[in-house]
Amino acid sequence: MNLSNENRLLLYCAQAEITQDMLNEVKHLTNFPLNWEEVLEAASWHGITSLLYHNLKNIQKIPRDIMNHLKNAYFGNIVRNLYLYSELNRILDKFYKNDTEVIVLKGAALAKTVYRDIGLRPMADIDLMVRRENLPLIWKLMPELNYGLMGNKPPEWYIENHHHLRYKHMEKPILIEIHWHIADKSHPSRIRITDTTIIESWWKRSKLLEFEGKKTLILCPEDLLLHLSLHFLKHRFIKGRFTSKSALIQLCDIYQTLKHYGGKLDWTELKSEAEKYKVYELINLTLCIVRDFWGDNKDIFAYALKDFSLSSSNYRKQLELIKSKIFLREDPLFDGFIPLLKADTFQKKLKVIIRKIFPRSHVLSKKYTVSRSSKKLYLYYFIHPFKLSLKYGKLILRISNTKKWTREEVTLNKWINPRG
Repeated sequence: MNLSNENRLLLYCAQAEITQDMLNEVKHLTNFPLNWEEVLEAASWHGITSLLYHNLKNIQKIPRDIMNHLKNAYFGNIVRNLYLYSELNRILDKFYKNDTEVIVLKGAALAKTVYRDIGLRPMADIDLMVRRENLPLIWKLMPELNYGLMGNKPPEWYIENHHHLRYKHMEKPILIEIHWHIADKSHPSRIRITDTTIIESWWKRSKLLEFEGKKTLILCPEDLLLHLSLHFLKHRFIKGRFTSKSALIQLCDIYQTLKHYGGKLDWTELKSEAEKYKVYELINLTLCIVRDFWGDNKDIFAYALKDFSLSSSNYRKQLELIKSKIFLREDPLFDGFIPLLKADTFQKKLKVIIRKIFPRSHVLSKKYTVSRSSKKLYLYYFIHPFKLSLKYGKLILRISNTKKWTREEVTLNKWINPRG
C-alpha cells in the first residue's frame, strides 16, 4: 500500500507487542519530518493513542510536547479503565447475586486478556451479554444500580427491534450496553445474523474468567474471533456510508487475539461456524486485511489462513477497496462550512472566513499546544493559513473526485447489503 510516513507510523504502532524489525522501521520513520498534528488526530480517530505512546515512549526523537500528549492520554486511559472495571465489578456482583449470568464482551474482555495492559485498549462503554429471558430482571436491576435506560421507547420495543439496551449512569459518565444478540434487522444483510442459535452456542462454549475477584464469562477464542470480525465490518457502514472511525483498534483487536491464542484456536470449528451462518468469506476477508497490515508474524497467518481462500474475485475487489479506505478520515473541514452557509450576507461570510484563517489566540493555542503567553504563538498565525490551504487543496481534490468516491461507496454498499 502507498501510505504516507504518518500512516505507516500509525500502522506499525497499532499493536501491543512490536517486533524488533518493526521497531527499527519506526525509528527510521522518526528521522523524517512528520506532521505530528496529523499523527495525533489520526491516532485519536482510530483509537490507538495509547498504543502509539506504548511503542514510541523509548524513542528519543519524538518532540517533547507530542510525547507529553501521548503520555497523558495513556495514563488517562488507565485511570478511566480502572474506574470502568470498578463499576463492572459492582454490576457483576449485582447480577450474579440475582442468578444472572453475564458474558463480558469487546473492550472490557480484551484489555484484560489479549492486551494484558488495561491502558492500551480504550473503552467507550462496557458491553455485556445476558440471556434474553433475563431481560425483565435486568430492567429491574439497572435502576437499582443508578442507571437509566437511554432512548425514548419502552424496553419491549428495543427487544423486538434491536439487539441491545443502552444505559447511562445517572451521575457518572459511564455507558453500559446490555446485549442479547449481535445483530438486528437494521444491519446490512450480509452481516445480519438474527438466528438465535449462534448466541445459544456462544453461551455453551463461553469460558470462565476472573475479574477483580469476580468470576464471569467471556467468549471462547473462536467465537471471539468471529464476533470481532463481524464487529469490524458492521462498524465500517454507518447510515449507508463507509467510515474508517476506530478501524485500526478494531483490526488490532483481531491481531492481538490471533497472537494471544495462537495454536489454541480451533480453526475447523471457526470455519464450520462461519459457513453455517454464511459469513465464511467475510471472516476470511477481515483476516486477510489483518495479515496484509501486520503480516510480519508469518507463523500466525500461515496457520490462520491455511483453510481460507478468497474464492471470488468480487471479494478480492472489496478487500483492496476497504484497505484503501482505512486511512481516509472524514474531513472535519466540512463542518467548517456550516457557519459559512448560514451567513446570509457577504460581510458575514467574510467574517467567518477571516475567523477561520485567523482564529482567536486561545483557539490557536489549544490547536497547536502552544502557551498563549509564548511568542511562538505569533509564528502560528503564519503557519495556520498555510495548513488551511493544504486542507482546502485536499477538499478541492475530493470534490473533483466525487464521481469516483460515489462509485466506490455504491460498490461497497451493494456488496455488504445486497438484499437491502
